Amino acid sequence: MKITRRRLIEAGTGLTGGMLLASGPMAPLARALAPAASDSTLRTIVDAAVASRQVPGVALSVWQGGKEVNSYYAGQANLETATHVTAGSVFRIGSLTKQFVAALLLKLESQGKLSLGEPAQRYLTFLPQHAPFSIRELLQHTAGISDGEYDTEGVSSQLTQAERIARMTPLFDFDPGTAWRYSNAGYILLGAIVEKVTALPLATAASKLLFEPLGLTHTAFDQSSDVVMARASGYTPTGTETQPFNNAEYLDVALAGAAGAMRSTAHDLCRWLAALFGGAYLPASSVQSMLVPARLRDGALAGTKRHDPQAQGMGDTQYGLGFMLDAHTIDGKPVAGHHGGINGFAAYLACHPSSGLAYACLCNADTHPGLPLRDVRRQVLGPVLAK
Repeated sequence: MKITRRRLIEAGTGLTGGMLLASGPMAPLARALAPAASDSTLRTIVDAAVASRQVPGVALSVWQGGKEVNSYYAGQANLETATHVTAGSVFRIGSLTKQFVAALLLKLESQGKLSLGEPAQRYLTFLPQHAPFSIRELLQHTAGISDGEYDTEGVSSQLTQAERIARMTPLFDFDPGTAWRYSNAGYILLGAIVEKVTALPLATAASKLLFEPLGLTHTAFDQSSDVVMARASGYTPTGTETQPFNNAEYLDVALAGAAGAMRSTAHDLCRWLAALFGGAYLPASSVQSMLVPARLRDGALAGTKRHDPQAQGMGDTQYGLGFMLDAHTIDGKPVAGHHGGINGFAAYLACHPSSGLAYACLCNADTHPGLPLRDVRRQVLGPVLAK
């Protein structure tokens, strides 16, 4: 089976823009925020998308100050069984996976097992030595790794998949550290580094080092063979009245690996942000590093030299470690967010660190303009976005 960037997983740049719980001088901002999360407009937005058959079902959870303040579950998780979306509905989350991988690598760094500044070639010796790039550059999409075509037949781990990627021709879209381009293949290499350092499969390492310690009981690296209670099915809109959805094209989700193979619930995702940016998982310096915009080797902001013309629509949005960073806020502090898209599913997860406002919106349909993700973002984050 041949895999390309487009076939494997959608690039997670469909929307722009952790939750350091408000304290000290930022506490007044958190207290002053209007409770947009309780606005009935959210339900209207979600209900309209479901009623107009843009998406079968939606799960939405909004948190503030580390606690859930609103949730809404609409439509169907499975059309064939007429199963409704509930708080327990488990969705594939695509590229939201990347922030978990970034945090996992930061955890390993805090334990002294690696350094993000080290060359990836130190751990993956099959990579070419003539053009070294760092683990941090992989995390920030500035390493130049191409999302080209490679063979996944017989792939059993991130390490074996990374070896196939290393043999791609060309391997690089540009010289490492000289530009920015979203790279799913680059994150597969990061998954391989996790496997090399921990001597565990990526899914096992993430479970032992991240999901279990934080009590994320509905969150895991997915496999198509897994039997998952309350699993939502994924769909592709057809644009027809008689049959508005087809089952999404089959994908061996494990192939998405560190780039986008995870599953979760809206509640678990917000709980994750509360733990991460509330200081329950990483040292404060590591957390803060996730919110620092990437820079190239010449010192320029990575977002000023985007290699892919299609990424120009990102505007001033920058990339940190597993997060898109949008600083168009009332206090100039970034909204950290990410879109996730994979066959039959689309998601958006975001938070405003300085106020503790966060939310997750999960859909069981392919990414397309009719989804409620953008309107929900405007509504939930409205109180902190610059006018």
